Amino acid sequence: MSMKHIAFKIILVFAGLWNTASAQINFFEGTFREALTQAKKEKKAVFIDFYAHWCEPCKIMEKEVFSMPEVGEYLNRKFVCCKLNVEAPENKETVQTYQVSVLPTMLFLNEKGEVLRTLNGVSAPDAFIREAMIATGEALSFEQLYNKAKKNKKDLQLRQELLTEAPAFFSTLQGYERQKWGIRIETLFEEYLAAKTVEHMDNPEDFMLLVMFHPQKEKNDPIFDALIRHYPAYVANVGKAEVDRYIIGLFNSYIISLCRNGKSEYKQELERLNGDLGVVYGEIPFGKLTAFEAINLLADGYYNLYRKNTDLFFDKMNQYFDGAGEVATANNYTMPVEDLFSLYQGKIPENAYPKVIPWLEKSLEFPQMSTQLRARVLCLLGECYKEMGNLEKAKQCFNQAFLVSAEVEDKVAMVKLQQMIKNRLENL
Repeated sequence: MSMKHIAFKIILVFAGLWNTASAQINFFEGTFREALTQAKKEKKAVFIDFYAHWCEPCKIMEKEVFSMPEVGEYLNRKFVCCKLNVEAPENKETVQTYQVSVLPTMLFLNEKGEVLRTLNGVSAPDAFIREAMIATGEALSFEQLYNKAKKNKKDLQLRQELLTEAPAFFSTLQGYERQKWGIRIETLFEEYLAAKTVEHMDNPEDFMLLVMFHPQKEKNDPIFDALIRHYPAYVANVGKAEVDRYIIGLFNSYIISLCRNGKSEYKQELERLNGDLGVVYGEIPFGKLTAFEAINLLADGYYNLYRKNTDLFFDKMNQYFDGAGEVATANNYTMPVEDLFSLYQGKIPENAYPKVIPWLEKSLEFPQMSTQLRARVLCLLGECYKEMGNLEKAKQCFNQAFLVSAEVEDKVAMVKLQQMIKNRLENL
């Protein structure tokens, strides 16, 4: 290979490294005061990331947000960026000055060190960039958008934008401010709904607002009923999978709430499966069962579960599993078990343990099950064998759960889960 080709390859390698380095936030090497001085020279604002080495959310921001090209491009252009370890002695004064009490705390400052915006906790890349843009004056804050919307009540586009931003804004609030803005946002949605009407919200942006602000079906629900009436338009403009998921989620949750509260009127509600809801449920495979038969068995099972008629609960659920066959999912098997344990606060009736074991073992045959759920199922299986006196089998389940839990990506959740498993092994 010639020296010319070698030189060319070296240039490509360094070009790749340069692009990688520039496609993330470039943090200033120096003290906070030096960062302020640099910001004045470059006529930029200042971004500070307060962190600690043990802070898992800080690591998430570092890995999943600060490393993103679009984040690096904007922050590097507009800010002098600075990382400050809250436990370092040299940062003690700065931590106290800005009253940092939670991690991560991220501040956007002007060149004088005055706070423009504060951001706590993990933020998505797009939300993080928006906060930075608000700090530079290139985007309006939620409060500014709200005041603008109040003056322009006929501007539905502005109100749609405001409602889209509302959940991210609301998540940053606490105490009285959270209560105040909660009422304002709810009123804003009601006014928008009245002005736009469900009939004309058959687009992705408005559909997202329905999902966010109408998460539960109520009795005689006009929003749900209007959505069903205009189902073809929503499917055409939003997508069948998304619309079906929302409708089924609302209706199933409503049926379960009726069963949980002992209201037998769930039977009457289920008749809609043979009526206007047939278009939604009719294409869902339930094995040998019709949609009406399958949902009725599940509802009857849960109704008896919450009445603590466990024999009828198991009978209805087993009828469902027999009829559903191969179309039953891992969640179909695990959810009723977890609900049973929850209802009885972890100590289910003695005769129930051998009845749930086949369900748990069946669920473990599904390879797509999440790591965390698999570990939980193995723990439940261990509890069942323990209560039945099979301590050796119980130990096997708990040990397997411990091994599986090591693969949980959320390290905080992993530590908690493994500690719980250790406690159960020690108590065998």
